[in-house]
Amino acid sequence: MTDVPKLLPAEALPIGREIDCGSYEVTESAIRDFATEWDPQYFHVDPARAADSDFGGLIASGLHTMSIYQRLVVTAVYQRYDVVAGRNFRQVRFLRPVRAGDVLTCTAIVRSVEPDKPGRCTVIVEGRLHNQHEKSVLELELDCVVRSEHTAAPE
Repeated sequence: MTDVPKLLPAEALPIGREIDCGSYEVTESAIRDFATEWDPQYFHVDPARAADSDFGGLIASGLHTMSIYQRLVVTAVYQRYDVVAGRNFRQVRFLRPVRAGDVLTCTAIVRSVEPDKPGRCTVIVEGRLHNQHEKSVLELELDCVVRSEHTAAPE
């Protein structure tokens, strides 16, 4: 039997420090596969029609871009903490199209950790994806609920 690591409480999150969450290379097949299933607009699934679009070629769905962010931040940060659930996207900004061949790098900054209910904190996180040219493609701010080491209600 393997030991399951103990998940860390909200209070252990590094407030104010930019966290490198790794990178992901976007492929045409990933763009088309995701969009075929979840966002089948022509500029995500049909290269010939996308070439004549405002984007001049195939681009990733915004939902796909957000999913890339989520995968990277979960793998680098959230899986070590006792996350209960996401609560709210305060802001989501798609700043430029994501194309096949782009290498997206993810960063996250925990802005605050505040007691909420007994045993829980609200955590506000700013996230960002930028491409290989250091141009931001996604910025977001969200709050989530993470278990606290404190079980008493905040005073």
